[in-house]
Amino acid sequence: MYARFTLLSVVVLLVVMAAVAPASAGYEWCLTDPNIQLPDGGVVHLLVGVPQEFKGAAFDLAVWAPAGARIVGSTHGINVTLHEGPAGQITAAVNAGFPVMLVTKFRGENLAPGEAIFMTGQGMATWVW
Repeated sequence: MYARFTLLSVVVLLVVMAAVAPASAGYEWCLTDPNIQLPDGGVVHLLVGVPQEFKGAAFDLAVWAPAGARIVGSTHGINVTLHEGPAGQITAAVNAGFPVMLVTKFRGENLAPGEAIFMTGQGMATWVW
């Protein structure tokens, strides 16, 4: 009896995990993600994901980065405004009329706390290193 209950619990848990796992499915990573070059020469990659049907759509992205940072690379469709922020962190605020997912990478590693998904197209997240 206990073994059946345990097996059933494991099956239910797997079904729930499978249902939750594709939360970011349907998003496509843009190829024009903005990069933020830091004053020390390091680069923070800001990866921007949008649903396939909104690929190439314009939207606003405000970014707070350490003093002396600058946007490098192409930002097609993304209207990026750079503001001075504290050292050791990047903050991004998105304003779009569709879901947007943001992830930041620095020196090949995803920054904590990880991906931020704004289903309403509005929100702000901060990553630190």
